[in-house]
Amino acid sequence: MSKRKEIIISVFTVVISLGIYYYLFGCADRKIVFLYEHLGFTPFDKTTTGRYWMTGLVVSGCLTTIYLLTRLIVRLKIKPVKIAWKSIVKFSVIPLTIGVVLITMTLGEPKMPFLIAISSALALAIGIALGFSVVDDLVKDYKSTFIYLIFGSGLVPFLLFFRILELPQKGVLAMDISVLVIVFSILGGFFWLLISYRIFKPNRPGRLNVIKGTLAIGYVGLPFLHYLIATPKGIPYITSANNFFPDNMILRVTNWSLLLLMVFLVDKLIKRKCPVANKPT
Repeated sequence: MSKRKEIIISVFTVVISLGIYYYLFGCADRKIVFLYEHLGFTPFDKTTTGRYWMTGLVVSGCLTTIYLLTRLIVRLKIKPVKIAWKSIVKFSVIPLTIGVVLITMTLGEPKMPFLIAISSALALAIGIALGFSVVDDLVKDYKSTFIYLIFGSGLVPFLLFFRILELPQKGVLAMDISVLVIVFSILGGFFWLLISYRIFKPNRPGRLNVIKGTLAIGYVGLPFLHYLIATPKGIPYITSANNFFPDNMILRVTNWSLLLLMVFLVDKLIKRKCPVANKPT
């Protein structure tokens, strides 16, 4: 029975996702959606290309919101049903990928090259996996999920501010200020974790949940929130990738590696100081 429901949700996930892609790439004014001609932006320049694949994360945030509302309504109306996000992603990832690639490569002008189309589909699949996983956790155990989301929220500034290191070479910010911002975001995240572990001592979340919560807030929730409320009235554009990720891949990997290292080190430190509280949730 649950498998049938997972298939039904997967079908709706595919239909809604491709419907949004069809509108954004086939019907909407791309000068608005991707800010063509704004500040000299053109199709396929670095900034605009980032908007193309960021569409996947924005759409995944929309799908996650719909999935959350659906799960909550179902939980209130009928007895809880076991639904696994992994199955939904498994059933929907192939039709989603094919659909996104076909839509973006055949509709509207200019048509997307394959690499941009597949990167947008990949961002969508990863975003759905992250978002739906958190929703499933909320439905199963909302207290533990809220706790790891609180832990993760304090690491989001470090996750998103790391791109500031690239601003000096663009003439936007002085190097010493950008380094100072990164140092403070690292220290802030470190002490946020220490304080959170102390406050939620009996309900310490596991390392993977803290990382998942951080990524879900930073890369699924905030891009969709930006699209909803941070764009001017009448100009609902897709945010650029460099608002969330460094352009340089080495900086991206360094950012993610430092995030993992910070969570791992604080977790180890807490385990040594508070061995009684070592019950991950």
